[in-house]
Amino acid sequence: MHLLVDTWRGAWQKNFPFYYVQIAPFNYRDSTEFKAPAVREMQTRAMDIRNSGMIVVTDLVDNLNDIHPAYKREVGNRLAGWALAETYGQKTGNYRSPQYRSWQVEGNKAWVTFDWAESGLIAKGNTELAEFEIAGSDHVFHKAKAKIVKGNQVEVTSDKVSQPVAVRFAFRDTPVPNLFNKEGLPAIPFRTDDWKLGK
Repeated sequence: MHLLVDTWRGAWQKNFPFYYVQIAPFNYRDSTEFKAPAVREMQTRAMDIRNSGMIVVTDLVDNLNDIHPAYKREVGNRLAGWALAETYGQKTGNYRSPQYRSWQVEGNKAWVTFDWAESGLIAKGNTELAEFEIAGSDHVFHKAKAKIVKGNQVEVTSDKVSQPVAVRFAFRDTPVPNLFNKEGLPAIPFRTDDWKLGK
């Protein structure tokens, strides 16, 4: 991604803005495990490219077997939010998805803190938070119970993990997460570990 952006900017001899869409959930039935999450992770890391931004579309898929989700207007609106704010200097409200900042452990609980959630986090549909997993020193992940405990922080626990050492969120091919900021933007998938991926 860095090479792509640098090459295009070099060809045009202009530091133009580069806004992009994180790949959508899709049922890659014959894929290597964690192939799509690894790509999303790299796309998130590429947000360190100067004058760039990424939108998340985990909530804009109603058919996990369609690699081209239908909600193009919503995708365009989210990209426009970045462009209006960052390129044209217009005050459009929060245009960035909640992004993992840090985490800490207290006993059997993990506390995850997010950036870009100043107005608070919500569980869309007023249901339990989905797509959180937690692991201990054995590196085995278990479905976790997660709840918003204050504005930009989520508490993550599992009866099967007494001493958490890693947390993951929406880290699979076909996540259906429901963690959003109050502006209605879905949280960016993430993991706190750097363990080798695969079976």
